[in-house]
Amino acid sequence: MKKKLSKKKLKKMITSDFTDLSTEEIKALIQKEVDKGADALDTDYIDLCFELLSIKNNDTNKRKIKFTKAAKVLLTAAVLMVIFISTITVSAQFNLNIPQKIAQLINGNAEIDYNLENADTTADGYALLDTNLAKQLADYGITPVTFPEEMIKENCKITKIESISSDDFSKIISIDFDYNNQHGCLTIEQMSKELESTGVSTVMDVKSGQMININGMDVLLFEQERNCKIKYKDNLTSYDIYLECDFQYAIRLAKSIK
Repeated sequence: MKKKLSKKKLKKMITSDFTDLSTEEIKALIQKEVDKGADALDTDYIDLCFELLSIKNNDTNKRKIKFTKAAKVLLTAAVLMVIFISTITVSAQFNLNIPQKIAQLINGNAEIDYNLENADTTADGYALLDTNLAKQLADYGITPVTFPEEMIKENCKITKIESISSDDFSKIISIDFDYNNQHGCLTIEQMSKELESTGVSTVMDVKSGQMININGMDVLLFEQERNCKIKYKDNLTSYDIYLECDFQYAIRLAKSIK
């Protein structure tokens, strides 16, 4: 079907109680109207399409089925709900309050410049170097470090620290912790000046994201379905935090980075 049928033609078909349109063609008419969006949608046109579907159904099944006015109202409301959900989905794709040069949302996934070259990646200071956690990391050869102060408070318990890899080019440390009884993991990677890396890192299925500047660094926060992620970098040291918590907890943790 190349052209949209007018209301007049639809009414003629309804009056004659016959249509040579297929069910799929009638559905296509509805879809075309839906695609206009909520502001331009003609609900009367969709009502006429539902009438045709009723006629088509009667002809196919040899039994009289009539859409009542209430049923048509519900069906139209359902169509409007589909538009509303679609609009929310499209809006969510732009709910990434991070400059595109740093992170872009592609098919629901945030693709981040691996080196964060266009972000602030130099800490203003290292206020937590005298803590036990910083000293443990120094024992693994990773220093200086900057991390959330919340991680060393009473409401957070470090459960495991382990070296993932260590060689002449990079050192990777993983820190498991429970923050307000919710699981988290901080991964720290410190690279040598000789190591060059390019490309992107990806955070899957992002609901929203934002960037805040903390301790001189641009910190990226991402909300997913059941967890959050925090990413930032200080010179040659990259930090990735995984949290099984809501977004407000993640923001609170991130704001304590020192």
